[in-house]
Amino acid sequence: MSTGKYKAASEEKSCAAGAFEIHGTQGSRDSFIQEIFSTIASRIDFLSSFFSFGLDHVWRTKLVSSLELNGDEQVLDVCTGTGKLAFLLAEKVVRGGSVQGVDFSREMLREARGKLSPRCSNIAFSFSDAKALDFPENSFDAVTVSFGMRNIPDTAAALRQAIRVLKPGGKFCCLELTPPTGRWIKPLYKLYCFKVMPFIAMKVLNTAVPYNYLPRSIDAFPPSAEFRRTIETCGFTAVTVHPMTFGIATIYGARKAR
Repeated sequence: MSTGKYKAASEEKSCAAGAFEIHGTQGSRDSFIQEIFSTIASRIDFLSSFFSFGLDHVWRTKLVSSLELNGDEQVLDVCTGTGKLAFLLAEKVVRGGSVQGVDFSREMLREARGKLSPRCSNIAFSFSDAKALDFPENSFDAVTVSFGMRNIPDTAAALRQAIRVLKPGGKFCCLELTPPTGRWIKPLYKLYCFKVMPFIAMKVLNTAVPYNYLPRSIDAFPPSAEFRRTIETCGFTAVTVHPMTFGIATIYGARKAR
């Protein structure tokens, strides 16, 4: 679908994005998310770094560090997008380890595969839905998700899939955007996310739909305490919550019991 057609078809959706996030059916929401990422796939790396002032790379690096990888692990990166986190992980698993990046946006996967080179022999990308992963039980030493969990209609289903494919004792790590906690930063945050970002996106993409959706998806995502309970309910242990940069991003860590 061309950008122009997508803009016309999505204008009404963008005006009621907050309600769509909560009340849309799983199938309609999946289609909506796929359309959004097909529109911005070729520009998302630049826009993510631009809008976060480069902090997205800092946050991903902290996620990788928190895993304390030895170098021989098999890692699954869910909602891999253009592979930014997957490539960072691949740099750490160089002693027989590997990284498998999966996403349900073929356009995003095309961007990720375009970054592959002969040096990237320990990384591969494939199409898979986070709610129904195409891997056997106990396949991976670690499962990661960065900036993707809030786009999954049924987060519990994705978490159950993550723990299913993890080996006993395996690590789960999720990086997600979250509303800031400081009173003084909240007004600036809302102005930036709800006004400035959509305005710039309209100039760059000729549509503000993806960046009208973004802040609403962050607001609709469960608060950290609630998401922590969901992780625990899905069977994970040793759940940790690590807010960063005034709470604008949060790393959730957990393990599968041995």
